[in-house]
Amino acid sequence: MSKLEIHYHFDNLDSTHTMDAFIRNRCEFELLQISHEFQKKLDLDIKIETEAFEEGGLTEFWTFLSDNAVQIALILTLLSQVLSRVPLRKSRLSKKELELSVAEKELSILQLKKQIQESEKPDIDIQDLNIFIDTNPKILKHISNFYNQLDKYLKVKELSTTILDDKKSKVNETAIVKREDFKKFILESDELEPIVDEDATIEIISPVLKRGKYKWKGIYNKVGHPIEFFMKDKDFKGTVIAEGVAFKNGTFIDCILEISRKINEIGEIFDSSYSVLTVLKKHDENVSEETPQGKKYRKEKEAEKAQMKLFDENDKNE
Repeated sequence: MSKLEIHYHFDNLDSTHTMDAFIRNRCEFELLQISHEFQKKLDLDIKIETEAFEEGGLTEFWTFLSDNAVQIALILTLLSQVLSRVPLRKSRLSKKELELSVAEKELSILQLKKQIQESEKPDIDIQDLNIFIDTNPKILKHISNFYNQLDKYLKVKELSTTILDDKKSKVNETAIVKREDFKKFILESDELEPIVDEDATIEIISPVLKRGKYKWKGIYNKVGHPIEFFMKDKDFKGTVIAEGVAFKNGTFIDCILEISRKINEIGEIFDSSYSVLTVLKKHDENVSEETPQGKKYRKEKEAEKAQMKLFDENDKNE
């Protein structure tokens, strides 16, 4: 196997074999980005060539060139899966799912790399490939972009993909996605599950000393540069406004910081906003003051640790 046939089917009454150049080029771009991401993550070295189009709607062929047959089989199977299988995850992952997906993704990459190194024949583990797809935000975004283009382009009624050998004979059954299913591949949101840093420290540059949804400014210790953030700790905010809490050069807060994230059009993840959920401590070079909510949080954490220690001791005694 070395070729992938991508067939854009038109309405039976449409006898043309042309396609909007922007739409087709954008679709090709998204697939190339998926291929690039896959090759980068698995250290593959595969050259891709395209052939002249054939009629019957619009059919294009991608040829994959490499000395390693397993690498070619991997990328062909991946692209076929990407184009024909609806991703499991289309919206934001919960914190638990996010942590699990990272572990799953790393394991799937290790398994696929092992297969490349140890296998002499193409015998692809589809489950590892599917995990790789479903846990990779970049790939999910590019799939979404691909089908979003086709969903807006009414001329294409369905898409089919077929893996072929060098003589263009079928290696697998053709996979077909009908127009009514295009939306199933499109992401519901560009937002990702926020990251919560329970051990954040921010040096305050500009506090907000009046009511309203104004952003504070400070230097976040994990990034080392100024950020703007919302103060969502109502107790701390109320104390600052009511009691005129002093801030000076070198005043810090230890806090629980929520970092909202999004994925852009080219699949890059970026921090979109910051919010302080709870202020645990305010301090400078002379004074350190734990907040009431910080004291409550600390005691809850200590109770959790004591409970976990008790569970561990019980498990050992059983």
